[in-house]
Amino acid sequence: MKNALILLAGGVGERLTTKDPKQFLKIRSTNLIEYFLSNLDSRLFDIIIIATKPIFRKKYLSSLKKKFNQHNIKFSISGNTRQISSKKSVNFLKKYNPENVLIHDSARPLADNHLIKRIINCLNKHDSCIPFVLYNDFIKSKKNEMLNPKNIINIQTPQGFNFKKIYKAHKYATNINAKDDSSVFELQNQKLKMIRGDIINIKITTKNDLEYFNRLKLKEFRSGIGYDVHALNFNSNKKLTLCGVKILHPPLVGHSDADVGYHAVCDSILGSLSMKDIGFHFNNKNKKWKNSDSKIFIKFCAKTLTLAGFKIVNLDINFICETPNISKLRNLMKKNLSTLLNISIKNISIKATTNEKIGFIGRGEAIAAESIVQIANE
Repeated sequence: MKNALILLAGGVGERLTTKDPKQFLKIRSTNLIEYFLSNLDSRLFDIIIIATKPIFRKKYLSSLKKKFNQHNIKFSISGNTRQISSKKSVNFLKKYNPENVLIHDSARPLADNHLIKRIINCLNKHDSCIPFVLYNDFIKSKKNEMLNPKNIINIQTPQGFNFKKIYKAHKYATNINAKDDSSVFELQNQKLKMIRGDIINIKITTKNDLEYFNRLKLKEFRSGIGYDVHALNFNSNKKLTLCGVKILHPPLVGHSDADVGYHAVCDSILGSLSMKDIGFHFNNKNKKWKNSDSKIFIKFCAKTLTLAGFKIVNLDINFICETPNISKLRNLMKKNLSTLLNISIKNISIKATTNEKIGFIGRGEAIAAESIVQIANE
């Protein structure tokens, strides 16, 4: 086993004075640990150990392994101090015999993959790798003594170590309450390799830190594409439905109302969330959805977006058909989508093109729609 990660999550965060420990504070629909793991490249580690109290695991992390099944997650029991939690986790990890271990505070959810990769690469040549940052502010003590900021460094996590050496350092460390693992390592006369960290990698300790995190947190943008096509039924007396608009025109053949506009939009939203397509969620072999109004599917996608903590930035729909004339219907379609998806009409684009008399669409036998959506976390 090459690389392991220990995530320390046993503290109660007394200085934050919140009901829940800071590592389990909800950020929209996720907590700080889940936020960190959702952005972590799962290929970087062979195993992840989360050190926490059994009561915390049951209350806050019961579904964690299911949510992040691409990570090999195990749990160790935390101690009364950071050092004890770290030591117990290192001991727990010994049976897996990794070459390197990174030890990280769960209160630093913005540690990114770039920093982590630099630490891992550093361990190819060194037995430790400790990130730090410098600040350019004027610094003085409460006694009005001026201090040189060049002589002051702020230590961050994750901190990387050769596993056997940090295991030995914890084994022989006694009677100390170390604030980080580099201190334990250094007390065993081991050299520290220091590298520049990331100023974005803040530690959340107070309410001000939490507010700063919410302001600093980078936007995540995602995109999705959807496509649907249905044949026209010239023997039906029903009306055609496109994006919820009823049109005096031969309808489309389908299990539901065959609204290719809504179906394409649904698939683009589901795609942006890395979910399966509309046919998985609303199977056309299920009698429940026979002749259903497709706005049901749109509402499902809108709710799913909200629960995932995302909103639509813009939506672009393109119809491919000979008839009807989409330009005359565009505003009604936009109004329906705006209401169902809770987005501004100005962020919706609806266009149309013919198929230049080519193929079954060009012969006027079918209508197709494609949709591209961009979403962002709120």
